[in-house]
Amino acid sequence: MKKWLLIYIALLTCLIACKQKVSFDSNKATLLKKDDSAFLALKDTAQLYIQTFIDSLKVYGRDTTKFHFQIKSDYVDGDIHEHMWSNIYTYKNGLFDGLFADTAFQVRNIKNGAKVTIKKSNVEDWLIYNVAKDQTIGYFSEEYLMSKKKRQQN
Repeated sequence: MKKWLLIYIALLTCLIACKQKVSFDSNKATLLKKDDSAFLALKDTAQLYIQTFIDSLKVYGRDTTKFHFQIKSDYVDGDIHEHMWSNIYTYKNGLFDGLFADTAFQVRNIKNGAKVTIKKSNVEDWLIYNVAKDQTIGYFSEEYLMSKKKRQQN
């Protein structure tokens, strides 16, 4: 009985997904399981060093011609999760404010350029890009995500 119920739910999910015409480009996104232990460990690293991001944002955050501050966080639409980037401009009382800067493939409740507020505890990764030096600080998940993407394409 359980088996048939699971099959029914899977078929129903497929039918709903097909009706929504979700276009997902796996060449541009890296697929992660919700409980991906390696990615979660990288989130812990980002959280460990987040004060560096906050301190730099306070000093250089207004100079968007020389520095770019971005945060990766989990965006949720029902049962769908996507880990995406936002440009960050301010930090106050445990909250980052900025604009969504990524392309959502499956999540439909966020659009590029939308205002976002992200809790400090929800930061999964962060980066500071120094334009003049063409240097990135942070981006702890880059190597892992690139290796996963290569495996997914093979």
